[in-house]
Amino acid sequence: LYWSLDSERRQTYLKKIQSVSEEMYEYSKIRSWGKQFLHNHQATNMLALLTGALVIQSYKEIQANIWKQAVVDVMEKTMFLLNHVVDGSLDEGVAYGSYTAKSITQYVFLAKRHFGINHFENNWLKMHYWFYYSTLLPGFQRSVGIADSNYNWFYGPESQLVFLDTFVLQNGAGNWLAYQIRKNRPKDGPMVQSAAQRWSTLHTEYLWYNADLIPRPPSGHGTPKMHVFPNWGVVTYGGGLPNTQTNTFVSFKSGKLGGRAVYDIVHFQPYSWVDGWRSFNPGHEHPDQNSFTFAPNGQVFVSEALYGPKLSHLNNVLVFAPSPTSQCNNPWEGQLGECSQWLKWTTTDSGDAAGEIITANQQGEMMFVSGEAVSAYSSAMKLKSVYRMLMLLNHQTLLVVDHIEKYEDSPVSLASAFFHNLDIDFKYVPFRFLNTF
Repeated sequence: LYWSLDSERRQTYLKKIQSVSEEMYEYSKIRSWGKQFLHNHQATNMLALLTGALVIQSYKEIQANIWKQAVVDVMEKTMFLLNHVVDGSLDEGVAYGSYTAKSITQYVFLAKRHFGINHFENNWLKMHYWFYYSTLLPGFQRSVGIADSNYNWFYGPESQLVFLDTFVLQNGAGNWLAYQIRKNRPKDGPMVQSAAQRWSTLHTEYLWYNADLIPRPPSGHGTPKMHVFPNWGVVTYGGGLPNTQTNTFVSFKSGKLGGRAVYDIVHFQPYSWVDGWRSFNPGHEHPDQNSFTFAPNGQVFVSEALYGPKLSHLNNVLVFAPSPTSQCNNPWEGQLGECSQWLKWTTTDSGDAAGEIITANQQGEMMFVSGEAVSAYSSAMKLKSVYRMLMLLNHQTLLVVDHIEKYEDSPVSLASAFFHNLDIDFKYVPFRFLNTF
């Protein structure tokens, strides 16, 4: 468009871009997003500042260089941290993950083009494809809604997928999945993209698309498979398949706050420029260790909480009573960090919340997964073990077993499990036989 603008309009746009970029730069020094790594706001705003700097560098070189240096400093630390995230995940979940990845892929492209910095061998980038493929419910329309979510993706993911194919995978799998998602996009209802998000990655999708990469599914596609995200603490089964009668999806989560890499960096402090939890913002996460979802035959039966208040029971995990530290559902208490609009990660011992995948095995169309989540609960409840096991027996039957141990002086005497469905109300219908119930 630049070449079609007259001189006066060019100057008008340049002044506007310069003033807004300067404002963004100043805010980066004082706003939380300037300090919190791997957060959707930071990547998005830093990419906007970089774009502004690249546009005005021929006119205000000194100013543009200051902005570029600020962005590169933050984003290079981001890529360094992401290199620790070896499973390609983002702790904010698939929806907000697509938000962050939109800007990360753009930064990686611009860093190579303008600064000669090559991140195409980054561990996170090489595995990021599976963050989209293995989290897809049958039918390519809905992703697993772990953490705050809108049912699928906020931005893309077609743009991110063609980027991955062109620069990282180079095998056609990214183009294939982008095509499946594009072809199956819902035309109405709650899974439709918002107007603000629908077109914002279209230009990069066109710029990065490589037509020489013939779309083809990943190896082994068509058979339900279990996929483990060890950093995220998530196991999925049946992701990336078409919506047919026997294709079932299961997810299970039992992980550390922020993901294993971030959690360990916060707690072991290997890098002087990381200021504990103040350098991160897992507020979009949920109190959801040992949570699960189940979509037998592709029909969602037990669902996640999507975007809502951070209450443990909405995430299908156990709550206990009476608890001396109950905060919002007295006398019941769930996991650390619950009760607010955002997950609390800086109060009391919330920053130590953690779960762990114990076992994850698949045998044919059967799957067994288990996790331990006692560290996600307040120590005041004096629980010794909160262990959950899932066994998928066939494509319609999921066995859930909870094993709870407590210390002798534990104040709790009750446990409660609540499984919900966002689309269909669960109702108890008494079974009647020979006029008796």
